[in-house]
Amino acid sequence: MDITALFDQTNPENKSENNTWRFFGGVTLEDMTKLFEVHQKITMLANEYVILKDEDLEQKVCGYAKQKRLALREQFTIFRDETQTQVLVASKARSIMDLSPTFDVFDDNQKPLAVLKKEFKKSLLVSSWTIYDKQMKATVFTISEKSPAIAIARRAWEFIPFISEIMPFPLKFHFSVKSGDKIVGEYTKITTIRDHYALHLDEGAIDVLDERAWMVMAVLLDAMQSR
Repeated sequence: MDITALFDQTNPENKSENNTWRFFGGVTLEDMTKLFEVHQKITMLANEYVILKDEDLEQKVCGYAKQKRLALREQFTIFRDETQTQVLVASKARSIMDLSPTFDVFDDNQKPLAVLKKEFKKSLLVSSWTIYDKQMKATVFTISEKSPAIAIARRAWEFIPFISEIMPFPLKFHFSVKSGDKIVGEYTKITTIRDHYALHLDEGAIDVLDERAWMVMAVLLDAMQSR
């Protein structure tokens, strides 16, 4: 692969003449709506995430989550803010230490919103997830890493002794959101060193799934990427 094309894929804002920044079908980030950003906070004992929305020319906190590291059963709650007094949504894995975990997503009244499943076999090369309806009877969306080349490079990076432990993967990586075969969104890594992401969706896809379920999915894409 041409190294220039590889780097173009890491930057969804790159509008080079070869249009490597474009989605199939001509749909671009500019055609979509940004739902929110997710910023991971660096801590010693847990993964902390702040979810931000653009309001009145500034970003305001609309969610906060703290996920314990190396937990036997993955589960976490997203609160309204860092005071952790008002629950927005919660997620819990169905099994302990599952290679292909399935997560049930509930609102603040324990009403099911969706089911999220990591596809283990596909994720060996390219991280892949399926979003189901709350009964897990129908596929609503699928999510996978946009660039197979970067996905493979990211996995190889984790096997480099010492360096991978002190230095993050040096390229941005992104996820495509699909409804059937149609790309309807993208979850982009917007920083290189820090883990900051933005979720964009096509207008027609926004109301299909409760936004709180998207918040859980966004956190899982970071928290589970190396498992």
